[in-house]
Amino acid sequence: MRIAHISDIHADTSTAFQKRFRDLLQSIRTHRADHLVITGDLTDKALPDEYDTVIRILKEFDYSSGENLTVIPGNHDLYPAVYQSFTFRLSTLREEFREDPVRITKELYRVLRAYRKFTPQTYRDALRTFVAHFKWSFDDAMSFGTEKTGGFPYVKHLNDDFAIVCIESNYVSPHIKNFLPYALVKYAITKDMFSVTDSPICSNGWIDTGLFEQALSHPAVKNKQLIVLLHHYLYPEEHGLRYMSKDFERTMSLVNKDEFLRVVRESNTAMLLHGHWHITEAYSICNGTFTALNGAGAIREDNGKWNILDLSANKVNIDEVHMS
Repeated sequence: MRIAHISDIHADTSTAFQKRFRDLLQSIRTHRADHLVITGDLTDKALPDEYDTVIRILKEFDYSSGENLTVIPGNHDLYPAVYQSFTFRLSTLREEFREDPVRITKELYRVLRAYRKFTPQTYRDALRTFVAHFKWSFDDAMSFGTEKTGGFPYVKHLNDDFAIVCIESNYVSPHIKNFLPYALVKYAITKDMFSVTDSPICSNGWIDTGLFEQALSHPAVKNKQLIVLLHHYLYPEEHGLRYMSKDFERTMSLVNKDEFLRVVRESNTAMLLHGHWHITEAYSICNGTFTALNGAGAIREDNGKWNILDLSANKVNIDEVHMS
């Protein structure tokens, strides 16, 4: 069985995006993938037209059932009120601020106002919206979650040897409701600006490891090799700092990564697939015990790389494919 893995397509309605996405799916079709996995950020701002564009193009290429498509949400799919308020790119925020500090200060104030309107219910509503849009891709999956978690985690059987475990890793409620002096006092005392309930740009993540363990202990899963899907990266600190500063990494990380990896080490996990940081690469985690694949560069990188996994006889072979 051959699995194509992509992530972070950040759909919009432009002609340029639609062509790029069709070219990517054509490349996947050419390489005869049996199943397509997309690990989050299918939309840029979770607008209805963005969802419609993604689904329409997926169905053009016959990705129209859970047998050949698995998706999970990313932070851009689940925090629409915040990302719809962004008019600048986070990656160039420092440069834009230097060029026009008055404009960026006003924009940041407007974004913070959007944060103040955020509640956990807002997150749950967006999660339900995501699952409703892709309900057909979950029809053959077993749910181990609750209504509050949108049914996540889900498990799908791929064949006699392998199963996919779909995790929702985006739940960290942003709390930007306090005055800055309070945050600075907190930092002075704790040396930790963020807690498990903080996500300053809605990009940190957290995984309910209790539900994950329940899914892994189910008899239908116990004897399978597992392909685990989440949105957030699992880079060791020194690896992540090759791409971003320590301060920026603190706004993008999986808050309980160590606890999650403890559960992974005790499981039959064969591979972990994710996105979030916009590159495509394979790397080792847990001192080389596991391989993780980031598939977020297929649309975003100029050379358009994506991952393909060959599953056979309890073994996973990985190839990196360049779009022609």
